Amino acid sequence: MEAAVSQYDNLVHSKEAMIRLLYGVVALLAMLLLVALLGWSRAPDNIRLHYPPDLSRGAVQNLGDIPKVTIYTFAYYIFQQLYRWPTDGRADYYDRIHTLRNYLTPACYEDRLADHDARQRNIAGRQRSVWEIPGRGFSNQRVQVTSATSWLVGLDLHIRETYRGERVKDLLIHFPIKIVAYDVDPETNPWGLAIDCLADAPRAIDIETNGEGRE
Repeated sequence: MEAAVSQYDNLVHSKEAMIRLLYGVVALLAMLLLVALLGWSRAPDNIRLHYPPDLSRGAVQNLGDIPKVTIYTFAYYIFQQLYRWPTDGRADYYDRIHTLRNYLTPACYEDRLADHDARQRNIAGRQRSVWEIPGRGFSNQRVQVTSATSWLVGLDLHIRETYRGERVKDLLIHFPIKIVAYDVDPETNPWGLAIDCLADAPRAIDIETNGEGRE
């Protein structure tokens, strides 16, 4: 009889131990679920990936890394749009500054407004076109990394202005442009970059000697 009671007690203790173990497993799983839900709630809704234009040889791109070609493309596109004046330089330049405000740092935005105020009489009625000089487009050397979140881009551009159909300016100019990471509002600036104006004065380009001198 005592043996039977002892065996029964052992079964009861084993069952209780199993129940406590299962409770522990359930509690652990609940904690892991809470951690997963917390991590999921903090995960970004959108992730920005920058792909190089040529994937024929494959590419390894870490999240957050921005290829130099992306930096250059952004600088050229925004800069070209800022200084493309199809009708009237005074009105077009002012409109471009405001239209592209989200792609300029606050300091550069204010600087361009001051530049417009200083030049509006000279550029009134002028039309301007801006394009890349053939053969002087992107290369890795044209994008210098100045910090983890800033770059210096060298653009070689052809600038042409006309006034009442007459050409008044036709220059080849090198522009050293500062670019910074600017992930402020992805809705208005999906690039996550901004122009921080010029790093130095523009320089006129002498194609014949392949040299540069001040404008």
